[in-house]
Amino acid sequence: MKKWFGKEVKIALSVLASILILYVGINYLKGINVMKPSNYYYVQFPNVAGLAQSAPVSIDGYKVGLVQEIVYDYDANGAIKVLLNLDKKLKIPVDSKVYLETDMLGTASIVIDLNPHVSEYYDHGAVIEGEVKSGLMQNIQGELLPQFALLLPKLDSILSGLQTLVNDPALSASVKRIDHITANLVRSSVQLSQMMKDDVPAILDNVQGITAQVNQFSGTLNSLPLQSTMISVQKTSDNLQQITNRLTSPDNRLGLLLNDRIKRMAFWGA
Repeated sequence: MKKWFGKEVKIALSVLASILILYVGINYLKGINVMKPSNYYYVQFPNVAGLAQSAPVSIDGYKVGLVQEIVYDYDANGAIKVLLNLDKKLKIPVDSKVYLETDMLGTASIVIDLNPHVSEYYDHGAVIEGEVKSGLMQNIQGELLPQFALLLPKLDSILSGLQTLVNDPALSASVKRIDHITANLVRSSVQLSQMMKDDVPAILDNVQGITAQVNQFSGTLNSLPLQSTMISVQKTSDNLQQITNRLTSPDNRLGLLLNDRIKRMAFWGA
């Protein structure tokens, strides 16, 4: 028994265990769980720029696996096969689309668009034709760069105009005038602040004195017996009206005498 478990055997078992642990650890760092059952599919792309091993594979934004291996197939006119390590329960329906998408930083990932209209599925290990979607950088290169090239002559003319404007002596003179106006505004602001500090309190004191005098005059007016005075004036006016009515009335002698004299004066005057 000791012969079989000698020093050499123990060393061999230790080496094997170390290799196994190293293999599991490396795959774990890559995101591959060797203890978890999975399905494998090959996807064939004409171009895999930006795609790397352990890149995520997702469906509707949910990660369902990763890229385990990228192989250049010399027998298929230079096509590139990507080995996908997917969840065991995932089955890919026939005619589903597999895309290679690239983000703004140039990092690629795999996106699966499942076909919900069929009940037939690809076999494990099947080769699926993939499609490369244009990323943002490709769109910029294909659409924006030509437009930007057309704008370059216009930008050059605009920059030339700006350079001419900057070198114009009139602009320097205008800037100096603006500086002078700004300095005047600063001085005026200082003077106004000083005036507000020195003169405004005196003005406010005068206003308060005038307000106090007005309030005093108003109180004096309120204290006068204006109502009784107006009643006396009204009574005097009524008495004068009664006397006038009596003097002009034909019912008394004085009224008859005045009316007769008025008529005679009117007759002789005529």
